[in-house]
Amino acid sequence: MTILRGKWNSPVPMRSAGLLLRHPVSIALVLAAIPVAAGCAAEPAARPAPKPAVTAEMARIAESQRRIDEASRALSDKRYADARGLLDKASGLGVDSHRYQIGELREKVDRREAKVWADDAAELLDQKECEAAFHKLSARIDELKSEAFTHEVRRLVASQAAACASRKVDDATIAGKLAEARAFLAAPPTRAVLGDAATDRLTAELDATIAEVLYAQVEADVSAGRWASVVEKIDAAVKRGDTSEEQGRAILGRVRAAAAPRLAELAGRALGTQDAAATLEQLDATVALLRWEAPAPDAAELPGSGALPELLARKRAALAAWVEARKVRMKPMKKPEKRWSHGTVAVSPASDSDGEPTRSLLPSTPVWVIGQTKDRALVTEVDPGTAVVTAAFDVAIGWVPLPRLAQEPTVDWLPPNDQLKGERVWGPLREKQPTLELGVVSDVQGADITVRRLADDAEIKLPRKQLRSGRLAPGTKVLALCKSENEPATIIDVPPAGRVARIECEGGMQKEEPLASLRSRPDLLPRSR
Repeated sequence: MTILRGKWNSPVPMRSAGLLLRHPVSIALVLAAIPVAAGCAAEPAARPAPKPAVTAEMARIAESQRRIDEASRALSDKRYADARGLLDKASGLGVDSHRYQIGELREKVDRREAKVWADDAAELLDQKECEAAFHKLSARIDELKSEAFTHEVRRLVASQAAACASRKVDDATIAGKLAEARAFLAAPPTRAVLGDAATDRLTAELDATIAEVLYAQVEADVSAGRWASVVEKIDAAVKRGDTSEEQGRAILGRVRAAAAPRLAELAGRALGTQDAAATLEQLDATVALLRWEAPAPDAAELPGSGALPELLARKRAALAAWVEARKVRMKPMKKPEKRWSHGTVAVSPASDSDGEPTRSLLPSTPVWVIGQTKDRALVTEVDPGTAVVTAAFDVAIGWVPLPRLAQEPTVDWLPPNDQLKGERVWGPLREKQPTLELGVVSDVQGADITVRRLADDAEIKLPRKQLRSGRLAPGTKVLALCKSENEPATIIDVPPAGRVARIECEGGMQKEEPLASLRSRPDLLPRSR
C-alpha cells in the first residue's frame, strides 16, 4: 500500500515517479503531452448574449440616474426650472428605486427657490408694500402648487409678513377705512402667504376692534333710546363693508341686551294704565325694529336666537293681556278664585280671547280666575295669592270658556257631552236590575247617551243623569262575587290591559275580577255631574 500525505491511503501499490522517469520512452511521452494540455486551457467557453429586455431596463435606469445627476448640477447652478424639468423627465421613466431620490431632490429645489423669493419679498415688506409682496409670492405659490415651497416661503417671511399685515390693518382702522382693512385680510394672496392660522388670528383681532368701534358709534343713540338711528347705522356699516352681516347681528345683539330691561320696565309701568294700548303698540314697533322674533306662546328662549328675553317676553305678554282685558270689558275679580277644568279645556291666548287655542287644560286641572266676561275667564295655573290683580297678569295663561270651570274637582265627573264618546261609564244597563254595570259610550245625541255594555256589547240608550263616571281609582267601592254574588268589595288597582280589576273583598280576600262582572250602586260611587 502506498501512503500519501494528507491522510490519503491507496490500496493499490503505486510506483515511484523516479522509476518512471528513468526510462526515456516515459519521458518522451510526458513531454509530448504538455503542449496539448496548454492548448486546451487557452480556449474558454463563449458567454451567452444578454436578453433585449434586460438591456432596455438597464438603459432606462441609467437614463433616469443621468437626468437626476443633471438636475443636481442644475440646482447647484441655481437653474431651478431646468432642475424641475429634468426631475420630471426622470420621474416619467418610472424607476421605482429612484422615487425617493427624485422626491428629496425636488423638495431641495423648492426650498432653495423659496429662499430666493423670500429674499425678494423681504425688500417689499420692509417698504410696507404688503399687498405687492403677497401678490408676488402667492402667484408663485399658486403656480408651483408645491407644499415644500409654500411651507418654506411662509416660514422665511412669517415674522415680516405678519408685522407688515398688522401694521397695514392698524393704519386702515385708525383712518376709519374698516372695509379696506377687512378686504385686505380676506384677499386670497394674504391668506396664501400668511397661512390660515395667522390670517384667522388677525381677522379675529380686527373683528373685535370693529365691533368696539361700531358700538361706540351707536352708544349715544342706545343711551337715548333712539333705536331707529342705531339700526340705521349698523345697516349702513354692513352695506359699506365695514363689517360682515354676522358681526352686524352680533352688534345688534349688544343693542338688544341694553334695550331689553328698559323695554320690560316700560311695559311694566304701562300695565293697568289707560294708555296701555299705545305703549304696547310702541313696544311692538321697537321689538320689530330691533329684529326680535315675534313672541310665540310658551316658546322658550334659545341661546343665540332672536327670541325675546324671558323677562321682556313676560312683561310684554302681561301688557298685551291687560289691553285685551280692557278691550273685552273684563271684570277683574276682587280676589283670584280657584276653579277646576271640566273635561279637556281649550285655552286661547291671553292677548286674544277669540284667538285659536294654543294649549289645553287636562280634566280637573286647578286654575285661578283673575277676571271674567259673560262667557270667558282669564286664568292662571299658579295661585297669585294676595297680590294686586294687575300683578297676576304676569302669570296669566289665557282665556277659557266660563261654563267649563267648576267650583270643585271634576276628576269623578262625566266629561262634557262633546267629549263623552269612548268614555267608560257606570249605568243601569239591565232592565229590572237596580245595580249599575260598566259600559263604554258609543254615541251621544243630545241628552240621550248610547252605552255599549262590556259584558256582551249590547247597546242601551240612557239619559245622562243616570250615568256615573267609570273611573276605577284605588278605593272605589263595587259589588263583586266574593263569598256570594254582589258582595261589597274595593278596587285595589286596574292593570294596564284594562280588562280586569284587582279587588279586595270585605273579609280581606283579594282576587282579579273581569270588569264586565263588576257591579255597583249610586250610593257607593263618588258624586258625579
